[in-house]
Amino acid sequence: MQDMLPCEIEQMLGDTLIGRLAMADAAGRPYTIPLPFCWHDGTIYLRLPLRGRKGDVLSQNDQVCFEVDQFTDTLDEYASVLIEGRLIAVESTDEKMIVKALNEKKYNRLRRGYRPGHGRATALASLPMRKMIVSRISGRKKESTVSAATLAAAN
Repeated sequence: MQDMLPCEIEQMLGDTLIGRLAMADAAGRPYTIPLPFCWHDGTIYLRLPLRGRKGDVLSQNDQVCFEVDQFTDTLDEYASVLIEGRLIAVESTDEKMIVKALNEKKYNRLRRGYRPGHGRATALASLPMRKMIVSRISGRKKESTVSAATLAAAN
């Protein structure tokens, strides 16, 4: 395993579609959920209404960890990025508008513009958007030890 370069971390956060938000309640009981996300200007943005268990947990403790990973089918190469910090509400409608546009660009290509349900018609001011105030970010990767020259020679 080796540390990822900052440019590799940026690329992975820009390309990855789903990450996992990890949190713990006041008693330390962990809870993790998968979410689509936006990485912009060194910040993770999430559309996250505070209902149900996640709302209960985050009302007790706003310290969170966000994880993304990528791997090959054979697991001979893989990488993961961990981001630690606090989760806070996004209050600025200008900030929400920028992030919403970035999310649409990132995810609409997968759905060919079709996005049913999930409150997509929510007014911008009411959009339940959160962001992580990052305190620490790290990335680790394992690359295949077989070189391209070795593979070419074997064929």
